[in-house]
Amino acid sequence: MASQDVAMDIDGSTPKEVTKPRPNGPPSNLFPAKKVSWVAPPSSPENLGSSWNSENSTQSKIVQFLARWPPSRTPDDYGPWISVSRGGMKNISPNLAGLASDFQSLLSGDNVKPETLDQIAKTNNVLVGKWMVFEESNKIDMLWGKIVYFLCTERKKGFAKVSTYKEDEKHVICIYVDDYTDNEEVTTLRKALKGLGVKWKIGFKPDAYTHLNIYKDNPWKIRPSRYLE
Repeated sequence: MASQDVAMDIDGSTPKEVTKPRPNGPPSNLFPAKKVSWVAPPSSPENLGSSWNSENSTQSKIVQFLARWPPSRTPDDYGPWISVSRGGMKNISPNLAGLASDFQSLLSGDNVKPETLDQIAKTNNVLVGKWMVFEESNKIDMLWGKIVYFLCTERKKGFAKVSTYKEDEKHVICIYVDDYTDNEEVTTLRKALKGLGVKWKIGFKPDAYTHLNIYKDNPWKIRPSRYLE
């Protein structure tokens, strides 16, 4: 993640227009090819990351950042994520080897369930988790802007990222908490997201679930979203 002031990343380059080919279907002369105006590419994928603090979290710089990297016009070949770090999260080293070992013990005892997964996540300091918000490309820029502004100027801590553009796929925004077993932190962030317009049901996934490959249709029939509201 880039550590430089975000304003330094506004290079003033002219966005390039790319003609996206139509999929197989009716003759192209019936439907003019869609032109997408991509933003100018970064010098490296790391430039899609940004760090914020009390000094640079101003409205003008946030607007500059959002204009430079709108998710709907930043293709995934530039990099998979656009990210914002406001700092303030706990710097705890997760014990991933210990998590994997403890998980094997749960498997041998046929004791894999949400409560036991919480226990081994606590034991091994693998407690980071995120609310996941999916949105269409034609709505993602506004929603991402609201979340960035909230993180930088109101919450004043934390980390969030949004996926870049992939054809025929929704974007996903991930907004992180330090400790997914801290119900107050998790619910407070969810309430804030509702205030930003995310009123539909969304899921919350612990990083521990990701490290343990707990996805949809897993053999233990555990819901991959630890919370769903």
